[in-house]
Amino acid sequence: MAIKVYVISNSEAIQYCLNDDVEGFKEYPASDEMLAVPSAEYLDTEAETLAFCVGIGYGTNERATPDFYPLRS
Repeated sequence: MAIKVYVISNSEAIQYCLNDDVEGFKEYPASDEMLAVPSAEYLDTEAETLAFCVGIGYGTNERATPDFYPLRS
């Protein structure tokens, strides 16, 4: 079974994820008509998924808001 990973790049949506605000994250797309829904990346194994997600954050400042945030199924 393939694992889906969505890479969020909208800074406000990322803030909802970082603050564990699930309700705010679910409501946000309805409030912003211009928000693009990212396409999913499909990976075959948990190891590939972990490597993909770690690679997204590689070399970034851990104290700053990330530019990309992975959400996986």
